[in-house]
Amino acid sequence: MNALKSIALIGLRGSGKTSLGKLLSDTLAYAFCDTDEIFAEKEKQSIAEYVAQNGWNAFREKEEQILLKLPQNQAVISCGGGIILREANRKFLKQAVFTVFLDVPVDVLVTRLEKDMNMAQRPAFTEKSLAEEMQELYAARRALYLDSCTYRLTQHTDMTEEIKLILEQYSDKK
Repeated sequence: MNALKSIALIGLRGSGKTSLGKLLSDTLAYAFCDTDEIFAEKEKQSIAEYVAQNGWNAFREKEEQILLKLPQNQAVISCGGGIILREANRKFLKQAVFTVFLDVPVDVLVTRLEKDMNMAQRPAFTEKSLAEEMQELYAARRALYLDSCTYRLTQHTDMTEEIKLILEQYSDKK
């Protein structure tokens, strides 16, 4: 199955990367890695705290270091939503792993985030409303997500079906 290459999940916050990633890693019996969780463990603070003290660029640098050290085989990697902003990360995602873009409609993302808004983990980028912010982020990042992915998943109603669709593409891309 795809030479046991790792699977990276990319997409905006709220797209289900962590939830789907954990289920996918259990299904494949692969290790699960979450770049945001690894960051918080290494830095001993939340992303929001780190960004407030050091800025987004410093965070992106640390995020890149984390991604490039993750296993390229037999792991499922849940990536932070902005991981595609750095060229080195996009190159890694395109060449080293099987990357799935969870392309979730913005209105669905907003609904999900409003239900589970953990501001310590998910710092705001602007002073705009969540809906406006997410629409702008989607517009700004969509092309980068598409450029970085091996497979674009657009079906987001049932995680079991999503796993099935990902595994079909994963096994086809040997």
